[in-house]
Amino acid sequence: MKTQPLRKEKNCLNCGTEVPERYCTHCGQENTVQHETFGHLVGHFVADIFHYDSQFLSTLKALLVKPGFLTREYMAGRRVRYVNPIKLYVFISFVFFFGVLALNSSHKEENGEDEVTEETLINTGIGKDTIRLAAGTAGLKKAFENDSSATGRRITELATTMNNVKSTREFDSLQRTLPDSQRMNSVARKLLRRMVEVQHKYGKDTQAVIVEMFQHNLPKLMFILLPLFALFMKWMYDRKKWLYADHAIFAIHLHTFAFIIGLLASILTAIFHKGIFLTICYWSIFIYLVLALRNNYHQSLVKSLFKSIFLLGIYLVSAGIVFLGFLVLIFGIFL
Repeated sequence: MKTQPLRKEKNCLNCGTEVPERYCTHCGQENTVQHETFGHLVGHFVADIFHYDSQFLSTLKALLVKPGFLTREYMAGRRVRYVNPIKLYVFISFVFFFGVLALNSSHKEENGEDEVTEETLINTGIGKDTIRLAAGTAGLKKAFENDSSATGRRITELATTMNNVKSTREFDSLQRTLPDSQRMNSVARKLLRRMVEVQHKYGKDTQAVIVEMFQHNLPKLMFILLPLFALFMKWMYDRKKWLYADHAIFAIHLHTFAFIIGLLASILTAIFHKGIFLTICYWSIFIYLVLALRNNYHQSLVKSLFKSIFLLGIYLVSAGIVFLGFLVLIFGIFL
């Protein structure tokens, strides 16, 4: 590629610093004439793309096939050759959520569906029972219909009764007619009353509205869960040797890997309609976590295995609490 001629003036057009040669020593801008040819513009563009691609591909390869390697490299100060962890996470998470939304939309268009199916719920990455709870009293009944406990039977009975209620006025009237022993407590009453109100407002579109809200807000929820995961790791490892920021970088790389594998699993599930790909995805993330912990924190495979089980367990509980809190916000504020 032909090099662009230099300006006669030695002042940088970007920051004003004196430029002794081709590039400004202060901001790095090239001191060339501003009327560039189209070929020169294209050349710059291609060079930038290949430079980024080289960095991105090397980062992606290390992330996928070398668990814990990128985190070690970052901690060791070898960072320029790889994409910044936060930039990588933001980019991959955007591709993941955009891809899942696109898959769900194409699935609905292909099948002409007006309601959200079980398969669509799986592809959202959100638990089916969570969405059923958000879908109203019908979903509440379905979520607990196989629960043989006293609480499960009670909720199923209440949901069956409430499913026939069409307005909050009917709900309040029904509550007044029940004996004191059968009336719901204040929390359950407020929740089911809100379900009736939401169903009256959105009708058959209630479930689709809730799913859409979860999908659009899931990236924000992940920004809550990711720091929590790093905090759990800090509790498990030597606080003098490892800083919270070290665990945060590890958590970012792990979640980035999970998004990549999750997107691939969602694509294969949408193509072949087989749930086995999601099962493989979950096991792949677990195995990756075990190996990444062992490689990055230099502990035995057995210790890494038990710590992985504990981390995933407490992480899933925390995710359930966060999603439940968001569900309460949906019913209390957004709808």
